[in-house]
Amino acid sequence: MRPAAPPYRLRRAAWTAFLFAFAASAPLLVSQSDPDLNKVKRKASTHHEMVMLLIKKQDYNQAAKEACKIFDMKWPDSQEPLLLKELIGLSDEFSRHGQTAISLHLLNENAKSFKQPESQIQILKEQGFLYKSLKQDDKALEYFKKAQDLENRSK
Repeated sequence: MRPAAPPYRLRRAAWTAFLFAFAASAPLLVSQSDPDLNKVKRKASTHHEMVMLLIKKQDYNQAAKEACKIFDMKWPDSQEPLLLKELIGLSDEFSRHGQTAISLHLLNENAKSFKQPESQIQILKEQGFLYKSLKQDDKALEYFKKAQDLENRSK
């Protein structure tokens, strides 16, 4: 019987699977006809990598500042779903490193960049989950109610 794979190998395998899935969808993310959009995406990709390295170095405040630069860029409305995935993913990354307060700050600071009700609802729910994880149930309930109100208005 083979011994179980060490945890780092499992994480690496999961990351590799994610990269293959991302690579398969990459043609959908890159616009062949919009060089300005491609330039913004390349810059955002660089900022993203810097954020991940700063988190790895445990320089969380600088990582958060760098992350905000992604959302301050001039993005067309059509890219909002991609930006939402980035925001939620970065929030999750900070949370996994015990930086839930920074996750909340990141969400609060960048929520203004999102115009679609579906995006706003998801951000409100993410904030609710983060407050719940901090055992701030009243605050979590407040954000879930805001999300529910927006869902009801968006029907």
